[in-house]
Amino acid sequence: MGRPPKGSRTLSKDDVLRQALQLLDTGGSKALTFKALAEALGVTPMAVAHHAGTRDEMIASLVATAFEGSDTPSMAATPKLRLRDLMTRYCARVTRHPELAKCILENPSLIGPSLTGLTQLIEAEIAAAGVTGADARTLLCLIVDYTHGFAFAAAAAPGAALQIDDFTPALDWVLDRIE
Repeated sequence: MGRPPKGSRTLSKDDVLRQALQLLDTGGSKALTFKALAEALGVTPMAVAHHAGTRDEMIASLVATAFEGSDTPSMAATPKLRLRDLMTRYCARVTRHPELAKCILENPSLIGPSLTGLTQLIEAEIAAAGVTGADARTLLCLIVDYTHGFAFAAAAAPGAALQIDDFTPALDWVLDRIE
């Protein structure tokens, strides 16, 4: 394939990441290869590596981009409403890029600052709701696992059968059990 011809557009990291996310979203983790990216971008695999780093570095960059702002605190009035807002916003992002979320679940070292910050916010809101100890950990796991399960099911459902409005009733049911 060789180098791109003179006068062609300049490749950037943003170009590589945009194409990588498209490949990941449409074909899953196995479709995201340097060779496939190079072919889609009309460059060499070496050019892709130059801009994206290693595969894990590239996926970490995708995580940072896709989940940027997830750790923005909610302005809702109560801890329960803030938890609802945080989890609904996060679910919308996971639903948009479920294959990226699967990459994180397969390799937790890809978790970036936004997702670490989101976890800390969730823990703080659970504590603000008065839930402590083992109950707090159980609630954290329950709402995070439910969110991932819903998002993966929504992404796999034919014709967008599940929407974010289908997510909130069960989340509300769980949050309503907080004393």
